[in-house]
Amino acid sequence: MAAAVGFPSVEWFEVLGKLMDQQRDLHMRTGTIDCVAQFTVFEATPHGGARHFQVTFEEFSVTRVDEVDDEEVDRADFVLEADLDIWQEMIENVAAGNGRPDLEHSLNRLSLPGTPMRAWSEDPLRRDLFFRFNQSLQEFFNASAEISTIFPESR
Repeated sequence: MAAAVGFPSVEWFEVLGKLMDQQRDLHMRTGTIDCVAQFTVFEATPHGGARHFQVTFEEFSVTRVDEVDDEEVDRADFVLEADLDIWQEMIENVAAGNGRPDLEHSLNRLSLPGTPMRAWSEDPLRRDLFFRFNQSLQEFFNASAEISTIFPESR
């Protein structure tokens, strides 16, 4: 297991990117993923603010991870957003399932009704990329079972 890494952080998403490279065969089975995904975590700062991370995927790899501010959302094809508690619950569920979430904690289940996660974009075609690459994104997050994730203690 990789060293403990705080969530949310650029480092945490970069570790997932490295794990994606190590699991290339798995990702080749789910297909290429070419998009810029923004993952927004609400209630992620001591003052209750949001943090935004853009992850650039090309084929079977992560090529770039940036923490961005609200004005940079246009670079992302879509945004997947939720409160820190929901992200934490999903990541802990993936770890408890040894890299597989139960049906209630998959990206699809959490985001399809629009709550507690919401996938959105100003451009509906770019938003559809979330659903097109959903299984690849799920495998990306499933690798978090290999990370000892540290979450903020007080929110």
